[in-house]
Amino acid sequence: MVFKKSESVKIKLTILLSCVVLISNAQSNAEKQVFGVYNQLLSVYGSAKTAPKLVFVKKEKIPVLPARYNPEGSIIEIDLALYELCQSFGKDSLNAISIVISHELTHYYNDHLFCSDYAWTNLKSSNLILAKKIQNVSLSSRKEKETEADIKGFFFALAAGYQTFGLQSKLIPAIYKKYNLTDFQKGYPSKNERIAIAVSAQREAVKLYEFFDNGIEYLKQKKYDQAIESFERANGKIPFKENFNNIGVAKMLKAISLKTFPQNEIEMLLRFQYPFEIDNKSNLRNAVTRGLDDESDEIEKLLISSEKDFESAIRLDPQYFSSYINLACTFDLLGKYLSAISEITEKIPTKYRGTLNAKRVLAIAYFHSGYTQKANEIWSDLKL
Repeated sequence: MVFKKSESVKIKLTILLSCVVLISNAQSNAEKQVFGVYNQLLSVYGSAKTAPKLVFVKKEKIPVLPARYNPEGSIIEIDLALYELCQSFGKDSLNAISIVISHELTHYYNDHLFCSDYAWTNLKSSNLILAKKIQNVSLSSRKEKETEADIKGFFFALAAGYQTFGLQSKLIPAIYKKYNLTDFQKGYPSKNERIAIAVSAQREAVKLYEFFDNGIEYLKQKKYDQAIESFERANGKIPFKENFNNIGVAKMLKAISLKTFPQNEIEMLLRFQYPFEIDNKSNLRNAVTRGLDDESDEIEKLLISSEKDFESAIRLDPQYFSSYINLACTFDLLGKYLSAISEITEKIPTKYRGTLNAKRVLAIAYFHSGYTQKANEIWSDLKL
């Protein structure tokens, strides 16, 4: 078959456009997956600090590293070639990406301004004072902060559900090879030092995560003192919202296990069970035979302490729904009924006010504060 010149040009253009579409779709898919990892990590970092902007760049714009935190503009820059590199890890591709992004997020949330050579290059003329601060940071301090970023980055990647065990020591050599980096980069630990830091950081992060995981198991077993101890050991190194929230829950559950409830509430458990843990029902049944007077001081101390824990979680993440609900439960248990009502009707983010758990604790607080009709209307609506 013979094509005219104009037809041949059209065919070539069609093929070229098809290739452009395929490349564009591949790039779009890569960005979509990286953004998915980024957003999942943000959900566990939980900070009142505004999240940094994630920006994708071409490799030639960052000739040294695949990702970095640029303090000018609060940006985390990701080279799309990093996605290709992580794809070589097969089923662990997203786990590998999570390590890099989580590491850079730690730099951002801990204000590690000096961890960016890119920032030094860009700031020479625009912000000489900050540039000199970045330049003058000692190598030992850089190592300390890189270690912190590795430990916390690894921990939060685990908390976000990524399986990162053993990957970091493989990822570092792969990055050096992909980006043609020499083993010694000026102002940074050597490649072998970075690998050693990563291995040590993984051990530390795993140990801390085990405390967190053990705390959850102790909660299920109603071993509240052990749960509190486990969460506090993890929180001593890496304070984050889930830790604060779970410490508060453990203290509140211990307080409930010591408390006697009115007979009418025990008889109507579906209405009066607090919505912070599914096995609260059994706690109320066990509490029937207990006295209140000899335990009242300990109960109050536990509840006041849990109140502070939930408030700490909310300070870290003002959108953290669970701690608002738990704080409202604590207020109600402390007899601060109007505060419990206010927590649900005014302070909790608007989109959560109509949720099942928000309505349940609101009904209990209304009943205890004397607004019986309002409580009954909510219970009727919930078919309780």
